[in-house]
Amino acid sequence: MNQSEQALILGAGINGVAIARELLLNDMPVTIVDQGDLSQGATSKSSRLIHGGLRYLEYGDFSLVSESVHERGILLNLAPHLVQPLRFAIPLSHRASGIPSSGLRFLSGFRVPGVPWLTSHLNFSSERGLYLVNIGLTLYDWFASKGNLPRHSVHNVGETGLPQINASKFRWMACYSDAQMRFPERFVVALLHDCQRIAREKGIEFELLTYHQVRLKERTAVIRNQHANGQPERELVPTVIVNASGACGDLTLEQMDVPSPRLMGGTKGSHIVSFHPGLREALGTQAVYSEASDGRLVFILPFGDSTLIGTTDVRVEGNPLDVTASPEELKYLVEMVNMVFPQVELTLDDINLHYSGVRPLPYQPQGKAASISRDHSLKDYEGPFGWIVTLVGGKLTSWRAFAEKVSDRILRKLGKGYISQSKTRLVPGAEGYPQTESIFNAELDRLAEKYSLPRDSIQALWTLQGTYLEEILDSLPEFSPELIRGTSLPRQYVIWTIEHEWAESLGDLVERRLMLVFSETLKEETLQDLAECLVAAGKVLPEQAPGLIQSYKTHLDHFYGKAVITT
Repeated sequence: MNQSEQALILGAGINGVAIARELLLNDMPVTIVDQGDLSQGATSKSSRLIHGGLRYLEYGDFSLVSESVHERGILLNLAPHLVQPLRFAIPLSHRASGIPSSGLRFLSGFRVPGVPWLTSHLNFSSERGLYLVNIGLTLYDWFASKGNLPRHSVHNVGETGLPQINASKFRWMACYSDAQMRFPERFVVALLHDCQRIAREKGIEFELLTYHQVRLKERTAVIRNQHANGQPERELVPTVIVNASGACGDLTLEQMDVPSPRLMGGTKGSHIVSFHPGLREALGTQAVYSEASDGRLVFILPFGDSTLIGTTDVRVEGNPLDVTASPEELKYLVEMVNMVFPQVELTLDDINLHYSGVRPLPYQPQGKAASISRDHSLKDYEGPFGWIVTLVGGKLTSWRAFAEKVSDRILRKLGKGYISQSKTRLVPGAEGYPQTESIFNAELDRLAEKYSLPRDSIQALWTLQGTYLEEILDSLPEFSPELIRGTSLPRQYVIWTIEHEWAESLGDLVERRLMLVFSETLKEETLQDLAECLVAAGKVLPEQAPGLIQSYKTHLDHFYGKAVITT
């Protein structure tokens, strides 16, 4: 491919990075620019599931379900260190309820005239019953028939090995298989490492510029570093601009003065995390997917030593990066847990942290938020500013398929043949992944002995890097097992992360590289050590560190409700 042809991607979430990877695999140079950090939007604020979208069957989104379960199988094979199977249980109270209302939702999915009015005015019971759920799960199994996950099964409440749900309300549990991506932030970092590898192998250009802004001067993109006053601006003339800024897509076009009708109509989804031991014990190793009193389906998920509960679906306006979980949403999620697990008696005080993000959904001014399609599409602009492709929609599960479609369109329009290669390309950290539990444990023991680190340190690092870990630690000169206070992470590893994984701030480290925001306790001494690492890496001046720590504590309280422990 002509090296003068290059793509400029705006947005370093999972979709933007995935498209960069596809284009690089097809020999097209790429520059990614993001106004903030990578994965700062919906990627890091999702329910962290790789699922086929069981609920989408009610709206007739068969193609989306088919694509999603197919992609789920691919990800389980290509990224076993970051994507694991997860069994779900749906609590059920009745046998036959919910069929009329579900049928109407199904018809509204096909946009049958008059059905949306009926669904909002007829007083049918919306609660999904055993017969309806069994039909849906049978169809779900059919879509996933080529996979190797267990098919669905139905059980009586109280059977051993299942979540200890409310036996006075529920009679059965319908169980089925999906998967969990605990840290999509780390998945994006792994894809970026792969982008670097591909660029080196092919001898083409790849660059990621976080905390940069783009303005257009006709067909020239002028790129400015937001944190470096006086640093010269950079210019490039891209062949195509891919607007992959998610729910901020309209704002991105507006900032570049590109005319466009409103494309995005995202809804806010909020989540809570609790370390309540009784809840974690009652849940066990499975997840619960239960229906709230308003008909919305809510996940209660095992999340390491904690439990992740979500999500809400609320229409919002304004900057998507400014949203936070409201008191009403927190109360709603706690009440949902207590309906399913009344013996736990969860309270608002049991919330360790919360987070909220905006889904990049298409603009749909009317109808329930839950009825907005979760499918993805592209909107083209061609004019004085060149060719701009804006991504609308998309979900964590279907990032690779979406990236294929975008890349195929771009390359075909340029007269180039598109070759799909990502279906079989392992994500960094998956190479040589242990195939059994005993081999896995033996590998952790070997690494702990090799680097004189506690086993829980190796476990924490493995969660972040998979099999890539050994190459990283071997690259560190005179490796020292000294740990960051309040964590099990080696100080030298953190400095490596800053230097090799595009980390610029405390937030980048705590929320999107080291995943410490999800630890039960986050100590001020930990922030102090991380700030010292930023100083050592030349990202922060020594005199700036105390102010940055105080500012970041305020940020954590506002956006996460996360308390920093002072010792």
